[in-house]
Amino acid sequence: MPAPKPLGTLLNAPDYAERVNLIKKIKTAAGWRFAPVVPEANGRLKDRVRVNGQIETHPEGAYYIEWRVGGRSGHRYRTPVAKEEAIDAARRKALELSAIRDGLIAAPEPPPVAADKTSIGDAIDAYLKYVKMQRKKRTFLTYRYTLDVLLRAAYKKKYAEDATRQDAIDFMTYCYEQGLGARTVYDKLVTVLQLFKRHGRERLLEKGDWPSFVDTIRPIYEPEEITAMFKVATEDEADMLKFILGSGFRDQEIRYVEYLDLDSKHDLVRVTAKKEWDFTPKNWEERIVPLPHVLMERLTKRKERKKARPHDLIFGNTRGNPDSEMDTVVKRVAERAGLNCGRCVTEHGNKCAEGPYCMNFFLHKFRHTFATNHLRDGVDIRTVQAWLGHRDIKSTMVYLKGIRSKDAAHKVNNGELASMVA
Repeated sequence: MPAPKPLGTLLNAPDYAERVNLIKKIKTAAGWRFAPVVPEANGRLKDRVRVNGQIETHPEGAYYIEWRVGGRSGHRYRTPVAKEEAIDAARRKALELSAIRDGLIAAPEPPPVAADKTSIGDAIDAYLKYVKMQRKKRTFLTYRYTLDVLLRAAYKKKYAEDATRQDAIDFMTYCYEQGLGARTVYDKLVTVLQLFKRHGRERLLEKGDWPSFVDTIRPIYEPEEITAMFKVATEDEADMLKFILGSGFRDQEIRYVEYLDLDSKHDLVRVTAKKEWDFTPKNWEERIVPLPHVLMERLTKRKERKKARPHDLIFGNTRGNPDSEMDTVVKRVAERAGLNCGRCVTEHGNKCAEGPYCMNFFLHKFRHTFATNHLRDGVDIRTVQAWLGHRDIKSTMVYLKGIRSKDAAHKVNNGELASMVA
């Protein structure tokens, strides 16, 4: 066997038959990538790599040796190595390739091609990049915590393609250990399974594996509560509350609705993107919702009263900008109407017996009331789904639990059971 070649000849040698690259996987602003390692003059490694022609220090990540079989256009192989053994591993691999080339030893069975799989780190980074471009910022932040924090800590395998049912169960267990509730774990599990599905791992869980939780009936405002709130609300407050109730808009949608979105001729209001405010509708879908004629008349009078222009926000703050305090308005009106329960305490320690903090009164509850009442009045569920802007019919179906048919009370009070309990 020929004498061993010096390290400089073995690493990054011009002959692809025996060239071995020593590389490191590092994290950059653009995500995880491989970069060539720059050893010290004494042969030691101090986490220095070459990135875009510049030498940088990257203590994070792992070391790999990389080589090709079959020349420049042949298959590339890559395997992780410990930092303290990286240079020796590269030297041994280069000697092995040289001996195979000279026919001194037989070529071993080819190792599995790592390029066919995606490391869990790369899979997470790629998916989060997609979510950041395609979803709302709040959705991205939720996904980032789920994947970048929880999944990275819970998933023990190297590749996303190796995920199994047990890995999904282990993720659930880890979430419970962090103090998360069953409903939250369910939502985060859906996100994780979406990631694995992108890498060919579908239907990992069986029906009985999913977290169990009580799917509660969506709370709605009773007519007497709405009447009491409208009675004490100022004119501007009543405009806003009646619009929320009549349109079923989400919080973000109410903030950015303009007078231009109203079609007074046909009693319609539109949810549209607003480039100037960097607002896009949820699920990137614009939609049209019908309004009661009396509500449209009220909004027309508001425009005249405010001397508003078409592009002005209907419910902007005093500076004409989107108002982020609408939920607080609901709580203040409820307190003024004497509706606070007097028992609840917020996570910040605020007691509803002492101020506008009652957790039974919040903006989104008007949306629940909108959906439930329309279904109760006989509007078909697909139409309500379109009005609410739900992509999945299951999101609308939750409101069916709170439906009481108009003649249900009559049937109950006049049935045989009523006479038995009299």
